[in-house]
Amino acid sequence: MTPQRPRSSPPAPLRPRSADPAATRPGGPILALAFDLDGTVYLGDRLLPGAAELLEALSVAGVAFVFATNNSSKTLAAYRRHLAAMGLPDAPEVVLTSNDVARDALRAAGVARPFLVATDDVRREYGERGLAHEEAEPDAVLLTFDTSLTYAKLRRAADLIRAGVPYFATHPDRVCPTPEGPIPDCGAFAALLAAATGAQPVVLGKPERPMAEAIGRRLGASPSSIAFVGDRLYTDVRMANDHGFVAVLTLTGETTREDLAASEHRPDIVVGDLRDLHTHLREVGALA
Repeated sequence: MTPQRPRSSPPAPLRPRSADPAATRPGGPILALAFDLDGTVYLGDRLLPGAAELLEALSVAGVAFVFATNNSSKTLAAYRRHLAAMGLPDAPEVVLTSNDVARDALRAAGVARPFLVATDDVRREYGERGLAHEEAEPDAVLLTFDTSLTYAKLRRAADLIRAGVPYFATHPDRVCPTPEGPIPDCGAFAALLAAATGAQPVVLGKPERPMAEAIGRRLGASPSSIAFVGDRLYTDVRMANDHGFVAVLTLTGETTREDLAASEHRPDIVVGDLRDLHTHLREVGALA
């Protein structure tokens, strides 16, 4: 699939039409979309219903979109391979990870030698981008979704955090959805370290400002003209609420209708899956 092919005339704007009568966000034209990946576009190696068709329609219509994922267990190259294997757009500019956001944020903070709680591949990627892993005297600790996590890594991270080394995390997701069920994610690791040290990290990915601003820069659009599509209330919908995106919640991942009813985070649009969002986009004239 060729992503984001231009067309001769601009796409018709999407105006939010909430399935939730409690939502009160004023409608406005939506000219670009950002999608979470795990639990929204795919689950493991399986595309979720409507994902391929919607992304193809956006590409044909020339509607800008980006994948914005908190999952920091993989490198950008690994994400691109995974997307390509499923026939999805995989150009570098279409994929934004919390590792990308963390790299830029740490550099801006003057960090050069972080202790990286990360897989070997992710550590190498940070090193290639100028942030080499440091064991002895790091100037920060960065917690990622380390699927090779060991007790030795946790112990060293805890020692450094208690010693006052600045402490960051790529994201707060407590679990990651998989075809076999949810597995412990970066937020669960942070909870363990909080119990051991009393410290909380500075979070850089969704729902925090660094990720929101990176999405806006990548799409070249203001937040109010971007719809963020995701399956989590406390990251995806909260980021949209906090930073002015239109919040689209899909019920294909972590969130249930019961969770939604009890949540303070309110989506503007609720869909069962991306087939429903595709239908909505056609109904409001954003797609043919």
